Amino acid sequence: MSLPSQEPQAVDPMPPADAEALKNAAVQAFVEWTRRLPVPPPNSQEFIRSVEPKTRRAARIYSTITERRVVWKEGPTHGSPVVTGLRRQASSVDLWAETPESLRNSSLSVLACSPCGGVGSSPCPKCKGRGNIQCWNCRGTRKAYGYAKDNSRRLMNCRQCDASGRLTCSGCNSGSVSCAACLGHGREQRWLEFVDSVRSDVLVLSEDEHLRRLVWTTEGMEQDAKLVGEISANGVLTQEKVAQHLPEEWVQEHWGKTRVPLKVYERITRQTFQVFEVPAARVSYGIADAPSTTVQFEGRRMLAPPVAEDRQLTTRGRKVLAVRLPLIAVALGIPLLYILRGSFFWNGWLAALLFSLGGFAVVTDRLVQDWTLGRRQKIRQWRRGMAVYALSAIVVALLAEPRLFEARRYISKGRLDDAQTELQALGEPESPELQAAWTDLHLAHALREQQVHEVAKDALAMKPGSPERAQVDQHLLSLTRQQVLASLGRKDVTSASAVLASAHPVLAQGFPKDIGELTARLYEAEHAACTTDPCRWKTLSVALRAEPTPSREQRLGQARATLVEQLTPRPRPKAATLDWVLHLHKTTALASELADTPYDPQVSVHAKQALTWAREERERIPLIGAEREVAISLLQLTASSHPNILSKTTESVALSCELRDGRCVGAYLAGADKESRVLNNLKRTPVTKELLSRVLGHPVELPAPPQPRGGKPPTQTTWKDGRVTLVARWNGIYLMELRVGEVKP
Repeated sequence: MSLPSQEPQAVDPMPPADAEALKNAAVQAFVEWTRRLPVPPPNSQEFIRSVEPKTRRAARIYSTITERRVVWKEGPTHGSPVVTGLRRQASSVDLWAETPESLRNSSLSVLACSPCGGVGSSPCPKCKGRGNIQCWNCRGTRKAYGYAKDNSRRLMNCRQCDASGRLTCSGCNSGSVSCAACLGHGREQRWLEFVDSVRSDVLVLSEDEHLRRLVWTTEGMEQDAKLVGEISANGVLTQEKVAQHLPEEWVQEHWGKTRVPLKVYERITRQTFQVFEVPAARVSYGIADAPSTTVQFEGRRMLAPPVAEDRQLTTRGRKVLAVRLPLIAVALGIPLLYILRGSFFWNGWLAALLFSLGGFAVVTDRLVQDWTLGRRQKIRQWRRGMAVYALSAIVVALLAEPRLFEARRYISKGRLDDAQTELQALGEPESPELQAAWTDLHLAHALREQQVHEVAKDALAMKPGSPERAQVDQHLLSLTRQQVLASLGRKDVTSASAVLASAHPVLAQGFPKDIGELTARLYEAEHAACTTDPCRWKTLSVALRAEPTPSREQRLGQARATLVEQLTPRPRPKAATLDWVLHLHKTTALASELADTPYDPQVSVHAKQALTWAREERERIPLIGAEREVAISLLQLTASSHPNILSKTTESVALSCELRDGRCVGAYLAGADKESRVLNNLKRTPVTKELLSRVLGHPVELPAPPQPRGGKPPTQTTWKDGRVTLVARWNGIYLMELRVGEVKP
């Protein structure tokens, strides 16, 4: 759509039909317009100096333009008619003289189908005309992994293609498909069609630039202007037809500007010429003695200009905003600083300060607004209010500040929480002028407190070596002894341990003997509740270090001797294998618990030796031939879905054990990942060696890749380890699976 004309036309303003109503509408529009200013003045109609209503005339030409082109269309035929060739060329068509029906009938042609060459079929794109494709399961190798009758997964003949490697193509018939373009007829028909595109063009002839803000569309213009005349025509609207309804001078002067530029293949199919009357009003206003500023409102809705075009009221609003922002910062920022200083200031004084500062900001803002509007009489009243609110804010701020003598008065009266709040508001406890007051507060609080951890906090906050700290330490020791002994009397070891842990940082240096005695009694109580030998030995060790006594030393020696006896290796008895495996597990658990003992090297050495001995003994027990319970205990095997199969899966290798008559008669090792089952790569070789050694009961190495025979490497090798038969399956140099003993995977 073209833009409205930018050249103002020489049309004289007409007197308004209802001048008084237009003035009232302009005044109301001015009031609404001032409300959009940054700081609108109250009673803005008071600043209006004059209102000048008038009416202007504007014209609009609405054109419908059609562009027509000729294009070829094609489609399949019915049957196989005779080929006629092209019956007509697109260049011979008169765009505006022929109808779509006559154009189609005269240009309809029958041609041989170009995609298939008139045959009606083409080679299948899926199988390339062969009629079969490669098997998706075996990829043409005729072998694929599958599950045998015994539920084992192995490489076997491909079942999808019956081991042929090829499948019949499902998308064609013997390698050919019907041509999609001609539906198998071998013919196609082509004809010419008109393609029309329609666009609209609006040309506006207005009186001046103020009319540009109106909406000059078909629907929007009637909201702001009155239609006084309209002329329409199918095709181009001629000057002679318009001259019958408009002054001849106006038509001769302006009609040449109404021509619409057309592109190639375009034609104007309809034009409408409309004449409108547009009401308008010029409002002049001014502040105090300032020069008048004119604002123009257009249309029935009295559309206003952008606020940014105003100078007088906008400048006044900016001045008010420049003062208002600092006032808001002062009214909210100072109370916020008091809030951030601490909870001491969260009281009525803060509310009074907020009220005083808020009143000061409001009064100052009103003073600035009246000053910018030239109202000098009200400025004196606002000045008195500013002074009152400013003075009250200063007095409230002084009364809200904390004082040291108030904190000391609270301490003497026992109001310790109030004293702490006052001191925290005064500053940090490290301040030299506040240290004495903080010390008195901690002393009073500690002597009144009956909770050990609270007294310990007060002691740590006081200066070491001071008389006040000595009083607090003595009180803490007495309170700790009392509560620890009471808890031990109730056999509440946990509570006694918590009390002693709270007091230990304070009393460890000043009262080491007393702390040692209480610690020894605590662990003596734990020793009495122990049910295992390691627990008894650990609690006696800690009690002896805390307070050495001959009795504790003797009992500790007995506990150590018991543990050393349990950790000492012994020959395997003629007992059941399961009992021996369980004994090795028990020894391993005990040695693991005692191996990292920092305060008894003798026990630690015996524990590490026991760990090594138990591991070596377990590795000597072969999985082959072991009972079900022994196999499960040796390698932590679990039962599978098959009742006679035990399995263990690591991160890279899977081990399966086959049971017969309750014993393991064979084992099967393969890669845990179905996508890659190689056992002798860098990742799986160590794990495979360890599992194979555990199966046979002694260290073994993995077999080396077999040498090619007759130019082709074997896929299976067999050897014996004692009486046990081992079978390895290969894929070139890669070890794919291991079978040990009597097992069928």
